[in-house]
Amino acid sequence: MVCSEGRRMWGCNSPERMRLPNSRATSSTRLRAGSRTTLRLITLPVICMLSDKLPVLSTLARRIASKFKDKNWTGRYPMAIKRGLLALLLLVTAALPVSAQYPNRSIRLIIPFPPGGSTGYAAKVLADELQKVLGQPVTLDVKTGNFGINALSELVGQSDAYTLMVGSVITNSMTPVMHRQDIKFDYDKEVMPVTRLADFPSVVMIAPAASATTLKDFLASLKAGSGKLTLGTDFIGTFVDVDTIQLAKTAGLKVAYHPNPNGANGILADLVAGKSNIAFLNVATASANIGKFKPLAVTGARRLANFPDVPTMTEAGYAGIGTSNWQGLFASRHTPPDVVQRVHQAALSAMRSPEAKAAFDKVNAAIATSATPAKFEDEIKAERARWQELQPEVLALPQE
Repeated sequence: MVCSEGRRMWGCNSPERMRLPNSRATSSTRLRAGSRTTLRLITLPVICMLSDKLPVLSTLARRIASKFKDKNWTGRYPMAIKRGLLALLLLVTAALPVSAQYPNRSIRLIIPFPPGGSTGYAAKVLADELQKVLGQPVTLDVKTGNFGINALSELVGQSDAYTLMVGSVITNSMTPVMHRQDIKFDYDKEVMPVTRLADFPSVVMIAPAASATTLKDFLASLKAGSGKLTLGTDFIGTFVDVDTIQLAKTAGLKVAYHPNPNGANGILADLVAGKSNIAFLNVATASANIGKFKPLAVTGARRLANFPDVPTMTEAGYAGIGTSNWQGLFASRHTPPDVVQRVHQAALSAMRSPEAKAAFDKVNAAIATSATPAKFEDEIKAERARWQELQPEVLALPQE
């Protein structure tokens, strides 16, 4: 599309005005005319860019453009024209906002947990759709361990948004509170929320060999036996700890935790093996492993299509228990604001695609994006205030 400013300067309201000279012209005339036409074609996009985006430089563009109407000038000073165009192009490139040039190469998307969990699922869907929106490859890079801090550290010192992270309520809301002493950098000065991506309900599950058929029956059997809930988790300091503590209090049970560094699939394996007796696993992992566990309840406001006969926590008699397991996109705090906005808008476009909707519907998760990065950050700050109050009780849990 040719901008109105470009047409006005060139006097070329139709392509006919820019056609090459006919065959009756002499070879030298054709050469000079062809050079002028070629230079017009090269310069026209630059003129349009300047007039539309950079009015301050458009005067310089008009001066160069006006010279193309002087046949003697274009014939006598071909090198001057080329040098002028080169200088103009350099000025345009330097003056463009950073976001207009982003991205011009592949993007690395950090994941803090092993594949198989909700964070990895959300990251894979986002990467597939984001590269369609941005026109550059988006590669996944798993950095596990240290309460998610190893993944967070990848953002430290970055400033161009070519390294991003898909984090979660655990790594980007709880870890900065529960494990602040283990973070060797200032989290709030290095990590910036961009947008929430999705919410994954949890499935409250026990081993398939367990005799209980309801959550109340299961808790009652523990009360009469060991008197203890042993939860499977990635590490201490997660929302699963909080939910299990609340659940145990309703039945007068003690709580211990059994960690597994291999993510959701490892936690499920420990549950089946009897190393833990309860797990709150995300619905993506649960949906992929139906038949390997006994579901007793689901968190969230409604029943899940993949588990239609399993009651919600409210229906099971435990209203208010069940933390939102969200995933979100994060960048370095040093990223230019216009690039952050570019990434935010691109992520929203990616998550609105039919393919993304189908992928999350498949596992009964819900797409939930943030209107602005600031709104997402405010939500996380409110959560962190709650984790601060619960930190002593959570970190006091014994390990099994």
